[in-house]
Amino acid sequence: MPHWLITDLVIVTIYGLLHTVLTTKPLVALYNTLFPSYTWNISYSIVSVITLVLGFHYWESSGVYLFQLTPGSLAYHASTFVLAFSLIAFFYFFKFTTSFWQWLGVKQVVLRVRGKEQPAYYRVRQEGIKRYIRFPHHTALIVLFWAHPVMTLDTLFLAVSATIYLYLGTYHQDLRGLAAIGREWQEYRANTALLIPGPRVIARMIRDIYSGDEGRDSPERKAAESGVPERSPQGATFASEESTA
Repeated sequence: MPHWLITDLVIVTIYGLLHTVLTTKPLVALYNTLFPSYTWNISYSIVSVITLVLGFHYWESSGVYLFQLTPGSLAYHASTFVLAFSLIAFFYFFKFTTSFWQWLGVKQVVLRVRGKEQPAYYRVRQEGIKRYIRFPHHTALIVLFWAHPVMTLDTLFLAVSATIYLYLGTYHQDLRGLAAIGREWQEYRANTALLIPGPRVIARMIRDIYSGDEGRDSPERKAAESGVPERSPQGATFASEESTA
């Protein structure tokens, strides 16, 4: 086995195991007994940044190119467009989910300092892209890993590993949503895609766009029209719905 593959495999394995263990119920419960629970998300984000920086620092290149799109070519422009679009989409999707600062855990700490109520965690959101995909941020990240105009063996390994990790982590989050909310989340699951929309969801998306019905029947819009605030499940103590997987 090549040295670069051994090194990169160790990095990917350590990152995956570390972040999987950190999100288990026993570890979260232990953290909450040692530290304030509202600091969990920001602590997790800090650990994520540190491990990512270390991982990319020690990452080894294979030096083997699978393809390298020619700058200025149609394929190169298409690749860079998709790359930029996925990055923009990642941040834009926060419009329909938890805020970016809540996702990082900063909002929880700020609200605590100000003596305000903590934001709700798991709840069904069906505005915009969330009407069709339950975890659109992770979809954008998967596209981001695959849309590069230059692909080497090690970047291919990274893309495959990241896709597997994101899928497993997202599936785990989906089950936590089901456990926290129950029947409402089950109904939401039945009409949406986890990450990649299938033909049925795509057909509904196209139909809604042409008819102008995007999100018309969502709980958020109904609540706004009726003047009754949307209710979130009581007692949900897991990490944020859109937290890092």
